[in-house]
Amino acid sequence: MAPRSRKSSKPDRVVRDEEVEILPPRRATALDWSVVVPTVAFGTATGFVASLVVGGGGLIRHAVVGVLGMLVGQGIVRVTGWRLRTGHGFLDEAGMAVLGAILVILLARFIA
Repeated sequence: MAPRSRKSSKPDRVVRDEEVEILPPRRATALDWSVVVPTVAFGTATGFVASLVVGGGGLIRHAVVGVLGMLVGQGIVRVTGWRLRTGHGFLDEAGMAVLGAILVILLARFIA
């Protein structure tokens, strides 16, 4: 069978099938670093504040507890509707994240 040919973007040029490369659609990166880095930084700060309240230490521990605390804090807001009202959105989120981090630390101590 004779090789098929395709039309190119230039009308006077013909591209053979062997020269055509079909690539999968381009995928976005799995992680959007512009979201991940501030989230981890905010989680580390809230984990540090929570550790000042109930004790604990270590940068990695602060980051893990803070990020988990943000999730727990948002869960509390969604399930119960409770929310800190300081008049500033950032302080509201930070307060709920600190409360969530405190709950995470206390739950971890209870389990251990």
